[in-house]
Amino acid sequence: MYGLSSDDVCWQDRACNLADALIPHEVEAERAGGWLPTEVRAEHHEEALARGLVATDIPTEAGGQGCTMLQQVLVQEQAGRVTNGLGWVMATPPAWWVDVATELQRERWLLPTVRGEMVECYAITEEHAGSDVADLGATARRDGDSYVLDGEKWHVTSHNEASYAFVQAVLTDGPHAGEHAMFVVDLPSPGVRVVRTPAYSHSFAHEHPIVAFEGVRIPESHRVGAEGEGMLFAQEWFRFERLMVAARCLGAADRLVEEASTFASGRMIGGAPLAERQLVQAMLADSLTELF
Repeated sequence: MYGLSSDDVCWQDRACNLADALIPHEVEAERAGGWLPTEVRAEHHEEALARGLVATDIPTEAGGQGCTMLQQVLVQEQAGRVTNGLGWVMATPPAWWVDVATELQRERWLLPTVRGEMVECYAITEEHAGSDVADLGATARRDGDSYVLDGEKWHVTSHNEASYAFVQAVLTDGPHAGEHAMFVVDLPSPGVRVVRTPAYSHSFAHEHPIVAFEGVRIPESHRVGAEGEGMLFAQEWFRFERLMVAARCLGAADRLVEEASTFASGRMIGGAPLAERQLVQAMLADSLTELF
């Protein structure tokens, strides 16, 4: 069986201890639609920074923690044990950006995000282009030394918390017409508006609104990489984030087994704990084995 190194266990323990400190705030967050008082959220953010649990995916030369992929998974697994998105204080800034960011982009957005001073969001998904991002309708039109963005994006997670958005659009002209490009748009910016904020089945402070970009003008310096490379960056982010989503789901499942076991041990039926019933034991055992 694959074992964890002492460094791996250290990262896991750090994240576990923070998760344990966040869990008592879940009920308050749930009752408030996912929100906690500003000062409490600030304390959690500072605690995550102090424990080195922000930017675990970023190389040390860019100011991050330089964790291995396994260590990042271990941290995010613990983040998933906490409900209401409270574990998102263990943030993972865009590591894919490190190698392609210009000096302006690095200083203005990337490094502040790594330091925990900014939050990013992604405006990629559209109503008729969900998993098929090749079918995007949002456009980027060249106008002198600027671009003009038009389109409507769905599920722009964390838009209400973000300082800037990565916007993917289809180029309408030039040698790369029909191909994709990625742009950085400051939030708020003229021409960017929230169309509506759908209700979800969870209570997170990070909302997932539908956002319109209407004649949003940005300079060429806000384009990430070259024209035609936008899809590469989106796919790299998708690959990373899907793995971290899976890790958080494992953490949530582990927490569910823990909570169910605690309940079954304390719930008395006919003068005996529910956990003594063989069928309940079997269900708990099945749930536990599914984690491995």
